[in-house]
Amino acid sequence: MTLQYKPEDFSPMFQGFLEGISTGDWPTKPKGIAKLGIMPEEWLKEITPGHVHYVWPNDGSHDVQPGRTFGGWVGALSDHVVSICMFSALTEGEAFTTQDLQIKLFRPVSPGDVTITANVVNRSRSTGYVEAEWRNADGKLAVKVLAWKAIRSIEAIHGPR
Repeated sequence: MTLQYKPEDFSPMFQGFLEGISTGDWPTKPKGIAKLGIMPEEWLKEITPGHVHYVWPNDGSHDVQPGRTFGGWVGALSDHVVSICMFSALTEGEAFTTQDLQIKLFRPVSPGDVTITANVVNRSRSTGYVEAEWRNADGKLAVKVLAWKAIRSIEAIHGPR
């Protein structure tokens, strides 16, 4: 399935990111994302400003024991998902950094297609609040994610360009 989106709905900086994901040509993929094996180019299925929907095909390769995904993996993928969600809601010249990330595990993340949906719940000039839910293949809630993002200028986050 090809990622469908309207480029004009997003800032020019985010448009380049989405183009790389949707074409599979993403030379600037962050090293940490690549090393962890996080694959938005395959797992990101839907995106609109302030909303993302991922489907992670949990094959058990991140299990700490059979049928139980390692919590550290859940944390890493959760941070990625809520960050892409926040990134999708920024305007030109804005960047962000994570202030707080909370992960609530309700039940084991089991094998099969796990759906992860995130939404920007509130966005002010300087702060974004994002929530995400992980649902196992049976539709049951497995994980709830709460994230606060500090929104600043690109220069304040990344330094002079």
